[in-house]
Amino acid sequence: MPTRSPSAALRRSLRERIVQRIGEMNLSRADAAAELGLSAAQLSRLAGGQDIFSLDRLVEAAESIGLSVRLTATRPYGDD
Repeated sequence: MPTRSPSAALRRSLRERIVQRIGEMNLSRADAAAELGLSAAQLSRLAGGQDIFSLDRLVEAAESIGLSVRLTATRPYGDD
């Protein structure tokens, strides 16, 4: 069984938000790909939920369509 990357949940959340933002902006697939700096095939993979992008690349894509990305690191509850 493959081990999930520690950043997998962050990448998934950011992918979902990017796709949501594209919908909010009413962008065509071609326009969305251009705004994000992706090929049409890459946009299809992103929209399909494929985990092929690095966290850095997703942050760049998010910022290119007006999203601000922040990360908060906390300790687990009860961890003293």
